[in-house]
Amino acid sequence: MAAWTASALAAPTIELTNVTSEAQLVAVHAPDALGIPAGQAWMTGGMAVGDFDRDGRPDLFVVGGGLAPDRLYMNQGDGTFTDVAAAWGIAAMHCGCGASAADYDGDGWIDLYVTSFGAPGGGGQIGTHRLYRNTGAGSFENVAAAAGVNQTSTAVSTGYSSAWGDYDLDGDLDLFVASWWAAGSGNRLFRNDGDGTFTDVTATAIGSAASNVWGFTPAFVDMDGDLYPEILLAADFNSSRYLVNDGDGTFTDATASSGTGLDGHGMGQTVGDFNNDGRLDWFVTSIHNDTPPPGYINDNKLYIATDAHQFVEQGTSAGVFDGGWGWGTIAVDLDQDRLIDIVEVNGRVSAQWGGEPAKVWRNIGGVVFEEIGAAAGIGPGFNGTAVAMFDYDADLDQDFVMFTNTGPLHVRRNDTVDPGHAIVLSFDTSTNPLLAPDGIGVRVEVVTGDVTQIRYLSGSPSYLATSELTVHVGLGDATAADVVRVTWTRGQVTEWTNVAADQAYVVVAPILPDITADGVVNGADLSALLAAWGPVVDGGQLKADLDDNGAVDHRDLARVLASWSR
Repeated sequence: MAAWTASALAAPTIELTNVTSEAQLVAVHAPDALGIPAGQAWMTGGMAVGDFDRDGRPDLFVVGGGLAPDRLYMNQGDGTFTDVAAAWGIAAMHCGCGASAADYDGDGWIDLYVTSFGAPGGGGQIGTHRLYRNTGAGSFENVAAAAGVNQTSTAVSTGYSSAWGDYDLDGDLDLFVASWWAAGSGNRLFRNDGDGTFTDVTATAIGSAASNVWGFTPAFVDMDGDLYPEILLAADFNSSRYLVNDGDGTFTDATASSGTGLDGHGMGQTVGDFNNDGRLDWFVTSIHNDTPPPGYINDNKLYIATDAHQFVEQGTSAGVFDGGWGWGTIAVDLDQDRLIDIVEVNGRVSAQWGGEPAKVWRNIGGVVFEEIGAAAGIGPGFNGTAVAMFDYDADLDQDFVMFTNTGPLHVRRNDTVDPGHAIVLSFDTSTNPLLAPDGIGVRVEVVTGDVTQIRYLSGSPSYLATSELTVHVGLGDATAADVVRVTWTRGQVTEWTNVAADQAYVVVAPILPDITADGVVNGADLSALLAAWGPVVDGGQLKADLDDNGAVDHRDLARVLASWSR
């Protein structure tokens, strides 16, 4: 069992150090007001974290905005970054908005999706979103048109945040793009067809629930533990959506019945188990008004899960309601005390909301947070749009980067004093073609003493940005985790005990016929297959449907027997 100490160590003190200059991350957002329609330029400014050259270090892609080129900063491993965008063929001058990173084609190389309003000075052009395929040879190629994801609306130029997830659990990553223009019907779900192309399935999968939505930030997250990820969509003007995955390729709008959708101006979002009760909660940024709120200007919302698809809103009592003019946000255990904290960037050029410092809410337990941004060193106020997590210096704690609309990047190194212990997990799913690349969609449980923590790997999509594809878990005083349990997206469960702290681990997925995920193919797998025999009617059978044909049958039996361990 883990070495769990009853006597607490010194209480951690979160300290954030501004390392922007020494990291040489010098990008400045420069949006082109003539190229971005309807006065939306002030809402742009995104980025995405990914290990684009597969050297084990997180890199950073930054959207320029139209009057500055996009940047691709490669992590040099010495605390600095170098811009290689031109060499990689990605230093485009276009009116980009948001970005997300994932390996959509399963070739082992992280790709990029960038929403765009088109050419500078163009007033907003339809069909100009970019899907950059990583060639694996130090370059990207824009394949958006051929892939069928360059356009989200036939009526207007629109597209904000995007998110990747395997909603149909077939092993490849699907794409949701949010669009802030309700009449333009630009919120789109693209199903990955596995051949480099996508099909727009919005009408059949979501229906009218995607209409009349001023979408800002989507996310794929399995909120109820049935393996199938829901779609959470933070949206403006009382139009956020909580869409339950029905497991048959369709979604049901459960916004009202779930107790969500109360945020008047949903902008950014993040998911985490903030009270360690085994259920994932949902935090949505909005707008706080210092005067009595008119209409839908009604603060951030913290939806605490009480049951499957049931939530109670506790933003005010938790102390996270006032984020100013909120945008991007991340859930992260900064001090590694086993309680997930929240970081939010905010701002709008105005007397009330301009130049307000970003927020750092430290979780002190009992669904209560204290705002410590100034004391922690978040720095002076700026009009922040996007925020993303990455452990850029490989010391196992979580650093983060913030982007400013019409301003620079801001990098904060986590220098917390007396932090707890931690483990970091990354995932290799190349062994199993029915699991999404890099483990997107895995659910992780970590037990230390009497506390069980839950993590879900999604890339933490928030406003205009995505984060590093790892799972970080603070262990507090524990020098090892009693149990680490990984539930893969097809239902296999891999478990370890007495896992040493303060290390990074690469978790390799079980091969397809290893249904029990114990490292061998034997009678236990045969028994599991026979117990699941027949048409697949629930997620519990997926791990035995080895050819993903909707039934556990003789074909799956043949695969198990062909791989039998000797």
